[in-house]
Amino acid sequence: MTRPAGAVPGWIAHLRAGGTTPWLEWTGPDLDPVSGPGAGRPGAGRPAAGRALPGAQQLELLRRVNVARASAGGAGADQASPELADRVLAAPAAGRGKADLPLVGAAPAAFGPRPVDPATVGEHELLRVAASLLADDLVALGADPVRPRLSRPWRRRYRLVGDPLVATATREHLLARGRPEGGPRAFVVAVGGPLDDLLVHTWTQRCFEHGSRPWIDWLRFWRQRDQLPARVDLADSVRRWGGRRPFVRVVTDLDQLPRQVGVRRLPAVRVPGADQAELARRVAAVVGLRVPVAERPALMRTLQRRIPDTGVAPVGVPAAEHDWVVASAARTTRALTRAGYPVVGDLADLAPRGSERAGADAPDDGQVLDLAIRMIVDPRWRTGAAERTVER
Repeated sequence: MTRPAGAVPGWIAHLRAGGTTPWLEWTGPDLDPVSGPGAGRPGAGRPAAGRALPGAQQLELLRRVNVARASAGGAGADQASPELADRVLAAPAAGRGKADLPLVGAAPAAFGPRPVDPATVGEHELLRVAASLLADDLVALGADPVRPRLSRPWRRRYRLVGDPLVATATREHLLARGRPEGGPRAFVVAVGGPLDDLLVHTWTQRCFEHGSRPWIDWLRFWRQRDQLPARVDLADSVRRWGGRRPFVRVVTDLDQLPRQVGVRRLPAVRVPGADQAELARRVAAVVGLRVPVAERPALMRTLQRRIPDTGVAPVGVPAAEHDWVVASAARTTRALTRAGYPVVGDLADLAPRGSERAGADAPDDGQVLDLAIRMIVDPRWRTGAAERTVER
């Protein structure tokens, strides 16, 4: 049944004011989009400029943002409701998916997508809008400033390869202490570990740099080729840097890693959860459209440092891929053994942990959406660390 013409503007005004009533339960006053109550206030009761009506995706996301803001009770929540509402209503849905969906019960269009109840819009569609908003926030924030620091002349020379998550965090920590990577006669330190962990860390770090395919698609891509990603293939990584046997260390015992790079201790490495990595993957795709390619990694690393913790476990390797991971680990072990590189730890540690590892086979869209809404509602991830710098 088609609802009165003023019902849609009335519901939009309700949402802009912080309302949380679902569309099909809306019984509030109808609103004339031109001359109704509040028409003299910019944006009141009217759809976002530039289109007839916001899509069901934008409207449902705004409703859920309002629910989250109400639940937060003002603790860190962004209270600029009209401004935030206008941003949500005007945000495009990024990436592949449906066009803006009309509301069921609104005046029918002659052509276009079938009208829907906003409450039934899938989490994937809502995430397309949320990723666009967060990408704009990240670009506006900019990369964390870099403060140069003089290099220590008598430092140990090193070149980190292998586990991208550990290598990136270690490299950044050492840079901040005047120990940059490289130099003459540098030791090539290949950071290893259970191969399923290395695959998870590689995909996760890629999400926080340039973006990636979805986890399952990415894993299937490498399995079908029976190859390992470049940063996971330890033997090939060492060869690419021309590592000679006396100047190579394959480290599988991470407790011994500090000594191999010339320091007493290293901070614990933060492993992003499945929801954090998947949200970063979606945001990276939009950031890539907003800034030059060379600027995206620094922005995404800023997000990696600032993204709120949720306690969600990282992704896991599905059981269907376990045999391939086991075979790849055995092949890597043989290659490193033949090369004769010194090992700090045990090459047996490259064997996958399999069922010992607690992690979902794929990110849960519901958890990803919850995190995205939390970041839209609570701006502390970008304002609370405004003075953060990266020393180099």
